[in-house]
Amino acid sequence: MNNSMILISALLVLAVVIPFLILNSSGKGEAKTISKRIKEFAKESHLRLDVKEGWGNRFIAIDKTQKILVFSKMVNGEVVINEVALGQVEKASIQMSTKMMKSNSGKENVLQRLDVEITYFAHHEKPVLLNFYEIEQIYSEDYELKRAEKWKGLIEEVAKTATVGKKVA
Repeated sequence: MNNSMILISALLVLAVVIPFLILNSSGKGEAKTISKRIKEFAKESHLRLDVKEGWGNRFIAIDKTQKILVFSKMVNGEVVINEVALGQVEKASIQMSTKMMKSNSGKENVLQRLDVEITYFAHHEKPVLLNFYEIEQIYSEDYELKRAEKWKGLIEEVAKTATVGKKVA
């Protein structure tokens, strides 16, 4: 009787723990792929990523010495990497799209899309959009606006030091 209780208890614990472990490890596959690809890219490009951050299926980093921004995300199972030379950047701005939705407590604005737009001094170059959040994707909103504001500030700070250095020289 005692052995059967132990066996049933062990089976119940395994029935709960194993699915949790499987779900937990499966969600980190994209993050590992992006991390590996970014390390390869940084090594190939001789970049030292001073400030970096990863969330969901996105990664952003800055090499303050070479004044290079690296932004990557997964698109259809493939890592897409954008490289931006911050010495040519005029400004960065936040582009936000919201939609009014009904909820239990009334109406509220729900974030649909959040991008950081990078504009170049050479106006013939198209602005670059770095997508920080999109509602259609798997990952839920998690302080993306604060993250976008932080990176907008970092981009402008590094771009400003690059242009000041050019003016002094």
